[in-house]
Formats: sequence, C-alpha cells, structure tokens
Amino acid sequence: MSMDKPRNPFILDFCEALIKKRGLELSEEKKEKELEKMYNLYESMLGRKMVEALPEEKQAQYMAITRNLDELSFEKIGEIFSEGVPDAEAVMKETLEEFSDIYLKNR
Repeated sequence: MSMDKPRNPFILDFCEALIKKRGLELSEEKKEKELEKMYNLYESMLGRKMVEALPEEKQAQYMAITRNLDELSFEKIGEIFSEGVPDAEAVMKETLEEFSDIYLKNR
C-alpha cells in the first residue's frame, strides 16, 4: 500500500476482511494493489456522502473553497464539516455498509 498519505488502519482492516469474505487469494503484491483500489474508492464514496450530508449553505461554502485554490484551507474545510455534519460516524457507517455491498456483489 502506498505510504504517500496516511491510511486509517480500521478501514484497511475492513478492506482486508472484505477480501477474505469474497474468497480472494491474492499474492502480496496484488493484495496491496487491491487494498489501494478499495481504499481509494471508499475515500471517494465517503467524501461524496459527507458533502451530501452538509446543509445547503455549508455545501455552498465548501464548493466555493474548492473552486478557489487561493482560499483552500484545511482549517476552513474542517470547520465546515465539523459544524455541518452532526453525526459523521453515522455517515461513515452507512458508507462502509454501501461499500461492502458493492464490493461483495461484484464477486
């Protein structure tokens, strides 16, 4: 797995469990590539769901920041999501369930 950016060990363990549940027997190299692909897909799905969970006003603020790279600030983005998504854990759980369903259906 690429060490370019930090990875959540809980998500990595979840992805490995899905690989096992799906019955895949992969070489270490292929397993690492599969984990990378899965992790990236989950991150993408979670990002989309988190933005969808924001109230309209916070979505507009987020979109404005992402359109103007001069204003891009992880502090501002953190504020938007911490104020705008009251139950981020529920969004993560829902996304994990959706991700799992998609992955296991593609057997």
